[in-house]
Amino acid sequence: MERSSKKVNLIESIEVDKIPIRKDSFSRNAYIIELPLDSQPDYIWQVIFEREWKLSLDLWERKVVIVGDKLLLITTPTEIEEKIDWLRKVIERTNMNVEKFNQTQRIIEEAEEAEALRKHENIIRDALRTKLSLV
Repeated sequence: MERSSKKVNLIESIEVDKIPIRKDSFSRNAYIIELPLDSQPDYIWQVIFEREWKLSLDLWERKVVIVGDKLLLITTPTEIEEKIDWLRKVIERTNMNVEKFNQTQRIIEEAEEAEALRKHENIIRDALRTKLSLV
């Protein structure tokens, strides 16, 4: 059973006027911007993404939530450009780590398949020795 994840990116070619923006009811000067993703992230991608964005030194100013195929960014008008740059870097690091995760999973699966094959071959050879009196 293959356990892997796929990369997710912001959709860059959307009309800016179609991006929903609404006032954040918890922060006086903040807005919630719904940035579209090219696909809905799976669990593995979301775990890696959350780890990456929490590694930021100024975590308390980084508010991001994934809902379906949208990334909700909470920010102020004066910080939006910096936050978009930061977000792109986090997504890039996430996708790099997803690829590393996938490579590790492939190595593990190949090793497990090789071990299962060896066990099955031994079972078959033992049966041949027993039933056919072969050496």
